Amino acid sequence: MNLKLILLFVVACSIYYVVSATSLGPSNLYLYSVNANNKIEMTVVNIASGVATKSVLPIKFQHDITLIKFLGVDSNQNFLLLAMNPRDAYGIITISQAGKLVTGPSYVGPILADYEWYATSLQYDSTRNAVYLVTSASNTQGPGMFIYDFANSSTSALNLTMPDVNPPNGCFDGVNNYYIMDITDKDYSQFELGYYSFADNQQHESLNVTGIPANSDTYLYCANKQVYTVVYNTMAPKEMTLFLMDVQEATATQSFHIPNTGMMNSLQLWFSDNYFVILTSSNKELFITTVDLNTNQVVLSTQIKGKINLQPQASGVF
Repeated sequence: MNLKLILLFVVACSIYYVVSATSLGPSNLYLYSVNANNKIEMTVVNIASGVATKSVLPIKFQHDITLIKFLGVDSNQNFLLLAMNPRDAYGIITISQAGKLVTGPSYVGPILADYEWYATSLQYDSTRNAVYLVTSASNTQGPGMFIYDFANSSTSALNLTMPDVNPPNGCFDGVNNYYIMDITDKDYSQFELGYYSFADNQQHESLNVTGIPANSDTYLYCANKQVYTVVYNTMAPKEMTLFLMDVQEATATQSFHIPNTGMMNSLQLWFSDNYFVILTSSNKELFITTVDLNTNQVVLSTQIKGKINLQPQASGVF
């Protein structure tokens, strides 16, 4: 083999490696919490190697804050974190991947009401610069939706028409629709799926869901231009099933199943484009697994090396 052919072979292998490496989904898991000194602690887990690196970010805040959720990634590939101040008002912090502060929080709220909610239901609308949250109660009575409008520095609360048996949960599709899953009985066996449209500012009729088994605790996620439901079996709460939802027919089709995650009702899971990433535990070891939602196949599973916080205030993958 002559030198030119050898070089071509090396280049071809290099290209294959790059394509293969980048096709395995997000590169890192980011975990954030605020410590007793009001400093943000960041742990970065390399998803391919499992190596965890911890650091305290050089960010100082004038007032105490609590991180609530990792909202997403902006057009500059900076991270958006939802924060809450001591008055229970919400603000958005923008930080770089390296952990440098880009913009500090400008707070809106609070919305004063007694309500129950799922953290997964906090959803960011980058076009309208607003955060939405479906809750078990609005400012009056019954289920509702809270809107934290950062573009106009205002808040509002909308009443929603649905059974008030369990707290609803929802996800925003990134365009106009906030989808809402409601468990309508105390046995976690009957489900309704509907949506609120910000295009016409109307709640649209809910449909009875088929395909999700009885005794299911459900969490709705919008990803890969689809709507998914993460389901935990209430009788065996370490069993997790991911369902793809047909939002027109309200039918659920199984995409992925883990008989035993090793963690009860764990929401240490994330979506990024067409990838689903989840933490599992086995024999006192932690594993991070990436699933391609287009094929519903595991593309990477790695043991985490080192200790990580399993209850971070905010976390995301990128």
